[in-house]
Amino acid sequence: MYSTMDAFAQTRQDILGAQSAVYKIQWPTRLAVFTCWIVFAAAGIYFPLTVGAALFSIGFLNYVFLLSFRISNNFFSKPPTLHNEVPKEARRWPTFSLLVPLKHEDEVIHATLQAIEALEYPKHLVQVIIVVEETDMLTRRSLSTLTLPDYFQLLLIPELPPYTKGRALLHALPIATGQYLAVYDAESRPEASQLRKAALALVQANGPTCFQAKISISNASSSWISRQFAGEYSEWYERHMSALSAQGLPFGLGGNSFFLARAELEKAGAWDPFNVTEDADLSVRLVEQGVKLRLLESITTESCPETVVGWTNQRTRWNKGLFITQLVHLRRTLLRGGFGTEGWCSFWMPMMSAAVIPFFNLYIPFYMGMSRLPYSAILLMSVSLWLLLGFNLGCSWVINVKTYRRLGIHRSSFGVLSDSFFYLFLHLGAGFKAYFEYFLAPMHWHKTEHVEQEKPKLQVASLETQFSLT
Repeated sequence: MYSTMDAFAQTRQDILGAQSAVYKIQWPTRLAVFTCWIVFAAAGIYFPLTVGAALFSIGFLNYVFLLSFRISNNFFSKPPTLHNEVPKEARRWPTFSLLVPLKHEDEVIHATLQAIEALEYPKHLVQVIIVVEETDMLTRRSLSTLTLPDYFQLLLIPELPPYTKGRALLHALPIATGQYLAVYDAESRPEASQLRKAALALVQANGPTCFQAKISISNASSSWISRQFAGEYSEWYERHMSALSAQGLPFGLGGNSFFLARAELEKAGAWDPFNVTEDADLSVRLVEQGVKLRLLESITTESCPETVVGWTNQRTRWNKGLFITQLVHLRRTLLRGGFGTEGWCSFWMPMMSAAVIPFFNLYIPFYMGMSRLPYSAILLMSVSLWLLLGFNLGCSWVINVKTYRRLGIHRSSFGVLSDSFFYLFLHLGAGFKAYFEYFLAPMHWHKTEHVEQEKPKLQVASLETQFSLT
């Protein structure tokens, strides 16, 4: 795929084999997917009362399913409150390696590293590996202004494709010495007790377990996009993931603040550098290896994009990566098991439904406009779709009012409705862009916009001089 490729990525491709996304992003596969969609759409328009009606019905039911999924999470799901103890002392604390991959970061990383340094855990049992590309002078200059403890290590890696977070993490894995691993992003701010909570949970776990801390958005009141983003995260972590964890069902890990034994990570094949959502991909392989996924009652705060462009780019990468993850793992996990019927459905069905939304958003208008349906059929379809859209917006309005109050966001009822309306169509745009990029640029990595959460208070010195890396 590349004339020159990172040796770590090539090795991982050999280890993962067919479970690597590299085989689903080659031109033959992309053309096959594109051809299938064109054939389905053409058949639906050419045979409007059979294939077309069936596709319209599936699309309509898909809209209903996603809406019912959100309603269930917010009105019928009442997960128990988790109570993770925070031990003051322990007979034997386990060792941790904390991996911090950075790319083109400025001062936003200062407070992150300060938060990691402030973790209340025996320092001699913690290793922090900061991974930076050799040519990334912006990040290196930013790091050079900091004085960090001896257990922080700067790892410079070559700038070679694929340019993904997964590749950066693979470089850190061979030098990680901890019994357990965790990943923190450039904007992650873990609460001080997080490592102690994770250590106790891991030691007391019944069998191999990966614990995911909750993520909370710190800039929720900065813009209408960040308000919606914060509400989404609150629903996802506080409702959906909490319920799945309480029921012992699998869920998709976040990209940071999860805690896992290094041995279990390596057994599952570690990260796939060819998938732009390496966290979702890893979740699948961990579940297949018998690793249970559970939520940790601990908070990591982070900032989210505040602009339409920043949000769209980030969500495009997520949508594209989740679609690729389905192409890689969906059929195999259904046939081979590992999830169980209930676990497979709860894990994959919302993801599948979200992945096909852009297809139906394109297909249904063409079908209704080009297939020469009877006027009565078009009228019935139009009324059904408008009623569903209205009901969707009404439910989103009620849910968001409730979520805003819980998060302490002050917004008028009309403002909440306006946010919900525009956010819905922003999702549609990101879905179309994800399709476009899968076919033309499956490995393109949209870097997340980071907003500085607070002014750090760190000493000035040279990290590169400290580790003799110039």
